[in-house]
Amino acid sequence: MSEQSGVTALQEKRSTERLMLSIPIRVLGFESTAGEFAEDTRTSIVNRTGARIALKHRIAVNDTLRVINLESYSEADFRVVAPTAWSGQDIHEWGVECLEPGRNIWGIEFGAPLTGQGGALIQCQGCRKEIFLALTPMEAEVLESTGVLQRQCSDCNRLTNWMHSDIARQPKELPPTAASAPPSKPIVAGKPADQRQNKRIGMKFSILVRGPFGQEEVSKTENISKGGLALSLAMELNVGEVVRVLYPYSPGGQNIEQKAEIRRRAIYAFGGRRLYGLRLIA
Repeated sequence: MSEQSGVTALQEKRSTERLMLSIPIRVLGFESTAGEFAEDTRTSIVNRTGARIALKHRIAVNDTLRVINLESYSEADFRVVAPTAWSGQDIHEWGVECLEPGRNIWGIEFGAPLTGQGGALIQCQGCRKEIFLALTPMEAEVLESTGVLQRQCSDCNRLTNWMHSDIARQPKELPPTAASAPPSKPIVAGKPADQRQNKRIGMKFSILVRGPFGQEEVSKTENISKGGLALSLAMELNVGEVVRVLYPYSPGGQNIEQKAEIRRRAIYAFGGRRLYGLRLIA
């Protein structure tokens, strides 16, 4: 299987919405191309059966890795599908798929891929269960204005309050291993001054981006914060450029246009897309 076909296959198999979540993980290699190793790192994207992970160790397609979620200690074996991003000449981000179909180490109830509507990653305030919920327009308005939704929780067996989940997770204490390496950093170019100033939440809404030369593209937000948002685009933009965004975007609707500055840009190896971090400006 070629690297390009590996990425394509991973995309075709995706039956649940993907989420941009930074989950602390420990990756163990036993019979991998890199030999035996242990490395602490983070996911950049997850769905029900797969993830994108950054590694310093050199691995290869079809290697089997043990992935431990350091937030919950859940673990499973994953197969390396294809490289998905690079840093200079060294590819360091990989797409992996779970080899144990009945195991969900992320602890999230994923919904089907969105088909036009918005969605959000929310958490029950009773039992802490997490789900990615496709939102009706009214639910989206209530969640945006109050930060709270009331809905039936199957685990609590009652009506409970649900609030946004934070997409940047922290690990529980775990004794380090001798082979552990410092967490890998994502491939990001840009201005770090405003990173992590506000809580980022996993909300997906349609968005239209108008570039500085009149080009337009419709996409979905990956996450939002009080002062900005992240999204992927095929459009080529540079850090510091100013664009105009309309979101939530509805074709033919009354959309509000805002200015935004490109603050971060991450490059992906395949698919011709870029991940951008935008800061909303007056």
